[in-house]
Amino acid sequence: MQITHHYLELCRAYSAVPQGLPVSLTLEELAERLHCTVRNVKLVIRKMSEAGWITWVPGRGRGNKSELHFHYTLEEMLMKQTAEFAEKEQYQHAFEWIHQYADTPLMKEQLLQHVSRYFGYKAKDTEQDADVLRLPINKTYRTFDPAALLFANDVHLSRQLFDTLVRYDRAAGDFVPSLAHHWESDETCTIWTFYLRKGVLFHHGRELEAADAAYSIRRLLSPEVFSPQRWMLEDVRQIRVLSRMAIQFVLDKPHVLFPHCLTSPSAAVLPRELCESDPAVYFTCPVGTGPFRLEIRPGYGYLLHANERYYLGRPFLDVVEHILLRDSPELVVMTDACNMVQRAPYAPGSKPQHDWQAVECISSGCALLSFNRRKEGPLQDAGLRRYVRSVIQACAMVEELGESRAIAAASFLPDKSLQVGCNPYLEEKEKESAGIPFSSAYAGTELTLHCKDSYKTYEDIDWIVNRCLKAGLHIKVVLHERDEFLTPDVMDEADLVLYEVVLDESETLSLLELFMQEEGSIRRMFDDPLRAELSRRVGKLLAEPDPRKRLDLFDKLESLLTEDSAIHFLYHRRMQTTYHKSVRGLRLNAFGHIDYRHIWFEPQDPLAGHTASADISSTFRTIH
Repeated sequence: MQITHHYLELCRAYSAVPQGLPVSLTLEELAERLHCTVRNVKLVIRKMSEAGWITWVPGRGRGNKSELHFHYTLEEMLMKQTAEFAEKEQYQHAFEWIHQYADTPLMKEQLLQHVSRYFGYKAKDTEQDADVLRLPINKTYRTFDPAALLFANDVHLSRQLFDTLVRYDRAAGDFVPSLAHHWESDETCTIWTFYLRKGVLFHHGRELEAADAAYSIRRLLSPEVFSPQRWMLEDVRQIRVLSRMAIQFVLDKPHVLFPHCLTSPSAAVLPRELCESDPAVYFTCPVGTGPFRLEIRPGYGYLLHANERYYLGRPFLDVVEHILLRDSPELVVMTDACNMVQRAPYAPGSKPQHDWQAVECISSGCALLSFNRRKEGPLQDAGLRRYVRSVIQACAMVEELGESRAIAAASFLPDKSLQVGCNPYLEEKEKESAGIPFSSAYAGTELTLHCKDSYKTYEDIDWIVNRCLKAGLHIKVVLHERDEFLTPDVMDEADLVLYEVVLDESETLSLLELFMQEEGSIRRMFDDPLRAELSRRVGKLLAEPDPRKRLDLFDKLESLLTEDSAIHFLYHRRMQTTYHKSVRGLRLNAFGHIDYRHIWFEPQDPLAGHTASADISSTFRTIH
């Protein structure tokens, strides 16, 4: 491999010499280029000559230079080496070499495109081969413990490995059976009973029992585990195992939305004997009842193997590989060879490539600013909070920045924003004012704005900073990596947080998380009186059996946050999903992640050289 490094270094060093012409140089000059001795240079020349990479014509007589003839260009040799890495599944090395030696954007794009052909869907050639979906990731998973889930990527993987008692089907707007085939409550909604399916197996072969569900929920509530999601089930007073396949929850107070809480991936059911014996060992590579079982390959990534005995039906794919490629933001150039799916913010004028299709939708959730009500400082002044809100006008932001910012937000929910219009909580004088307001009372005020370091936020940040500057406000921006953002230290230090809320399959549960979850949520920035009022109102909502009255209570919760200037809604984002026409059974969750259990790929037509033509729009579920 070192000899290839030397060849590429020489190609780069003498790139000014036209291709096909020899390079005139001495052994001493070559040794200086390669940072080695003349003796080692002679060995390098011999190896390159034997490999057929160069022709070396020694100079005759003292002072006469030798001639070096390159047989391959830098791009050709780099293509050869990266292909060898990819064939050996050493993808990280391939990307590192591209970053190190690709001298032009065009060369880099072509090489990335070449390596990308090793990703995507790989059909089996023989009965011994597997149908594999190979995807790049650029970060390791933070946790495999359902009780510790905070980030969308971890949640997505958890849903491949584990199951919950019930699931929520957003399209149907109702609960569907999962590990439990039936459930019921008493008239007061304080006693809930769930009946489990028979024959559901954990990945290690043991049958699921009610005792596993009881252990998992008790663990979620345990102070020792200290789960950020424990608030969901804090009303559980007693858990009864009625029989091997029946479990009952006794609550302190009426809770009509209790099944929503059990749809949370944090409420996944674990095999009690494995987790209980040594949790640290178990969560290094856990087993569950989910559609895939996990294999971890250090230095390579994660393999999800199809659960052959999955109770809801075996996945169509055999293996899903998540290949870890650190410090490679480009990851893979999308090509026809990838046969894959890409979801990204909508870009006006963008068109899918040949044989690719596109679907647009408004993402469930919104971008917003959260004000730190707990921190001593200028934002304790309600007038300043209202002033900041009047400066950062959502309608102006959407109109001026456009792109994927589709609707000015007046709610967490896009449908409601469309109904009520833009910024309905603004005072009349704020609505009537033209341009950017200016108040001498707040001129010179300095505030810190914390947000995630993401390309999706850069334009928002610049717009907010410049607009505030014209209004006399000085904004210091602090960017954070994904794992650092929304941590307690960040939330406590920030004056403002720019945050994009994406609501999960159960919008109800996602909104309750915003109102009630202490860790990784904007609730941490609310002062004690606001928290107490939120908790009181949420308790009233959970006890309300009438769906229409519950909607009204949700609206009042939202209004409480805006009227108090605890948050400021900005916009709802339009997303675009593009996919190759061979993709079938495509389902995306609210975060844009693929449901690996249902996806499959139409085989290539060996005669036509392409996939059979078909309309797959009927199998694609648009996310609203």
